Amino acid sequence: MERQARREQVLRHAKRIFARKGYHRTNIADIITRAQIARGTFYLYFQNKKDLFEELLEQVLGELRLRIQRLRIGPGEPEAVEQLRNNLRRVLNFLLAERELTDILLNHSTGFDRELDSRIREFYERVADQIQRSLDLGIQMKLVRECDTRAVAYCILGGIKEVVGQASRHRRRDIGKLAEEILDFGLHGVARTELLAGLRRSTNSVSQSSSTN
Repeated sequence: MERQARREQVLRHAKRIFARKGYHRTNIADIITRAQIARGTFYLYFQNKKDLFEELLEQVLGELRLRIQRLRIGPGEPEAVEQLRNNLRRVLNFLLAERELTDILLNHSTGFDRELDSRIREFYERVADQIQRSLDLGIQMKLVRECDTRAVAYCILGGIKEVVGQASRHRRRDIGKLAEEILDFGLHGVARTELLAGLRRSTNSVSQSSSTN
């Protein structure tokens, strides 16, 4: 138990230093000084700085998996939109509470280390995989329209990254309102409801006219 606690202590201090100095300007000496451990102790837990950084990425993925729950449809279950709203709130609460991790992921400078850049890209690919699986499930459940779920997954991921980055920089804490705006945009876009209805009628009329000619 003591060994695990010490390992978590090293991760916690490293996370703060990475967020403040950036991955490339942080070295092992910074980490062991902040964690108040010997260099040999560091190597009991991690092979190198990159190994430690990858552990932080795995922690984020694990936390996101816990917070993005599968939608449940049936008697006694909350409305699907409410379940989506709760998922968003849980994710935003985590990301904005873990500002150091958020800053690391959003502000990582590429081009210095190809292997690390590849790990960061792989991290976002895995997040996109989770979103795509949710979209595919939504289509099967007749909750999501037919679409290119990979492209839409990247749209969602990119949008949330930018929103979270802005919220983190400005110390925004009204997570409920933030989740509501993201959800409303995802469900309806930015067009007014009556305009969308008119566009659909117009599109249907054009399609019917084309099919009869």
